[in-house]
Amino acid sequence: MRPIHSMRPSYVASSFGLVRRAASSSSPSATQAKFYIPRKERTTSDSMYEIDNIYDQRIKRRRRIDPTRELNYTPDHWERHKSVFRRIKHMFTTFGSSPFQRLLFPDFFVTSLIAGSLTYYNEFMITDASSQLWIDGSGFAAATTAIALLTGFRLNASNARYAEGRKLIGSVHSTSRDLATNTMMWIKLREDKKRMINLIKAFSVAMTFHLNKKGSHHSIRRCLPNFEEQIYAEYQAEMLDIYSDDQDEDFLLICNWFRAKQNVPLGITTVMRQIIAENEQKDSFTRELDIHVHRLVQSLGGCERIQKTPLPTCFTRHTSRLLWIWSNLLPFAIYPVCGLYTLPTTIAISYSIMGIEDIGVQLEEPFNILPLRQYADNTYDSVHFIESAYASGKYAG
Repeated sequence: MRPIHSMRPSYVASSFGLVRRAASSSSPSATQAKFYIPRKERTTSDSMYEIDNIYDQRIKRRRRIDPTRELNYTPDHWERHKSVFRRIKHMFTTFGSSPFQRLLFPDFFVTSLIAGSLTYYNEFMITDASSQLWIDGSGFAAATTAIALLTGFRLNASNARYAEGRKLIGSVHSTSRDLATNTMMWIKLREDKKRMINLIKAFSVAMTFHLNKKGSHHSIRRCLPNFEEQIYAEYQAEMLDIYSDDQDEDFLLICNWFRAKQNVPLGITTVMRQIIAENEQKDSFTRELDIHVHRLVQSLGGCERIQKTPLPTCFTRHTSRLLWIWSNLLPFAIYPVCGLYTLPTTIAISYSIMGIEDIGVQLEEPFNILPLRQYADNTYDSVHFIESAYASGKYAG
């Protein structure tokens, strides 16, 4: 059997350009974390988020162009979500909804300008009805049906990406639980157990920043002159909430990787596997531990595939062009029927079709709207509970 001192890893993460002993220092951020609240300072589980209670469990939107971002539902939220009065409530909140506000400018502005100008011209500027501007609505109705089907297909394709992204994040959560449980049972040394548990917690945080540039701190504006420094400050604060000691070698290494714009989640799995490989345990236990790490790597790869590969951009652009042309020709098609009410009718019809397309565009990038921070917090809480549950048991040694 190897002597105990030989089991202490020296880090062979050469693919990341760093080794454990080289990570003796991490340049501290010159900017203070402003958005992350350490766990010991939180009053409730949702105190990290500014909730817009008008729209159930949604994070308050800071700007008109921000998408809808919802937190995890509880039974109470589901009860309200399925309420028989939901349609009435949703009608009263139409003008504050994300699709409507995002379409206000420039889409509705241009369409309203065309519809208003057409109505004014036909109603007040000419006296001969034969000189009015309009087009036959029968052919336009067929085009409207085709465009509605196209936008529906667009939404379904985007929703499939959203659903897959959620499944992959869920897989990370369940795998982290399994890996934490097996770590507490099968990793022999207390120091290695603690390192593995911290790395499991850090993986979800690192993945949040890997998949979302802002680390799901959506209030941070990209236009800030110190944007990159602010993101690093938030990242460092979150990792310090896990490690407590700012001189911990794993903490320093993970922060250095982030500074160097490396693939931090992948680096963390490399460290995990080194700990597993140096653990004096049965081969079957080692394989089981490595299988869980492999599942983390697979989920990471799946998320990266979604993040880096949009729907074919030619399809997205073609749909966008058709909708723009359709919405701006719509007033000419409905004027013979609607007359003075052409403008509001145009907006109502445009909203019904273009809103579907806009929702599809938002769902296409699921990691910008999924509550990644809440998922990472849930993983931390689960792993921490597993660690505590085993602390006084037979595997605590």
